[in-house]
Amino acid sequence: MHSYPKVGEVFELTLDFDAAENQPLEMVRRDGYDPRVWNYTGKKVMGRCTSYFKLVKVGYCRNLDQVRQKLAAHGEIPEGQWRQAFKAAYPKPDRKGLIGVADPSWALSGGSATFPCVSSRGRSRFLWADRGFNVAWRWLVKVRE
Repeated sequence: MHSYPKVGEVFELTLDFDAAENQPLEMVRRDGYDPRVWNYTGKKVMGRCTSYFKLVKVGYCRNLDQVRQKLAAHGEIPEGQWRQAFKAAYPKPDRKGLIGVADPSWALSGGSATFPCVSSRGRSRFLWADRGFNVAWRWLVKVRE
């Protein structure tokens, strides 16, 4: 089993955006949430894609908007579905903190934005965008196609 890449190390991921398990609301369902009370506001991506990524740390941030601002200097913020490819490529968690994909395209019916992440124990989750983030967070950024 592959261990998680080190911060700053470039790695390749491939994702089939057409696969059922990679559909935005199916991700919600598989994470244990009720997809009937969720909305997906992101762009529709189709086909099989391969891209290069790295994990980045950006320090403490008061909310996801600040995270996104800091990540812009490191690469492109990928679609949240790339969490699925990361988990498939690296199924064994390193327990050194959460891995986030700073794409707030998932929202509960009340409008609260969330983003996909992987817990330090390898569990898929969605967390609120309007919260603080400590220095242990690592963020997935796309560095090239």
